[in-house]
Amino acid sequence: MSILVNWLESLHEEMKVTNTCSRERNRKSTCSYCIEKCEHDAIEIKGDLLLIDTKKCTMCGECMIACPLSAIEGVASNRSFEKGSLIFDRSYVPSIKELLIYKKRGMTSIQVSQQPLIQEWETVVHATNEQLHLLDETPIVVIEKVNDEMLSRRALFGSFQKEGKQLAKRMAPAAWKMEKDDWKLSKYYSDYQFFSVNLDQGKCTLCKACFGLCPEGVFQINEGMVHIENQKCVNCTACTDVCSENAIEIQLDVKIKSEQFEPIHFKNCKGCGHSFYTFDTGIEKCHVCINRDPSWLSPY
Repeated sequence: MSILVNWLESLHEEMKVTNTCSRERNRKSTCSYCIEKCEHDAIEIKGDLLLIDTKKCTMCGECMIACPLSAIEGVASNRSFEKGSLIFDRSYVPSIKELLIYKKRGMTSIQVSQQPLIQEWETVVHATNEQLHLLDETPIVVIEKVNDEMLSRRALFGSFQKEGKQLAKRMAPAAWKMEKDDWKLSKYYSDYQFFSVNLDQGKCTLCKACFGLCPEGVFQINEGMVHIENQKCVNCTACTDVCSENAIEIQLDVKIKSEQFEPIHFKNCKGCGHSFYTFDTGIEKCHVCINRDPSWLSPY
């Protein structure tokens, strides 16, 4: 009976925002994926933090799935699976991201019983299969449920005793509980990218604010080059939020992963004497000195 009790308890696990949330790391963060996805107004911003109102939260898991940084923990209680199939449920519509992740976790089909997929589901499945084609993966198919003979009460509990934890794993939503980083597409498709990071060299001052705030380590400087790893990007908006020059643009771009290497120059500032990086060989002052009002006293 302990297996059954543990299963029932797993259905009541509350959603929790972890410290990997971009709003905990960056006061300029505009990320609102979870807020936009929540239909119950259960998520609010207080100060610099996101809070989940447990009285309003239905534990549907939509916020958890939408978060690009996988910063919300919990169980999507209305998702049901059976032998590699996601059971069709009219109460929600999965996202493309969600289905792509389920595919890598072993889901191969959508299971329907007495009614066909609604249009919203069909649209998402079609769009997902288009991306799966680009990712060199087999498509998700729609299958009809075969009605099995109902188990008697004695047979049901006998099967619990016989199959133990393996049966519980097949039945319980907790089997699909995600751990740290499990809602990041980059974790599952390591040979592909979903976004391209475009850096406008005419605007970028190489202040490196985005380097420090990017939680995925997309930006690096190696051997006189700016190195951008597109595969790591999850479009969390951390870099675009912090960039005061509006020099970064993130675009949806599903393809085999690519890396960018842009040559830069290392110089000493003629204003303050400090070293700095620049794309422009003609610049002789760092971005701080260039932007400093000449009427201000120099801090150096």
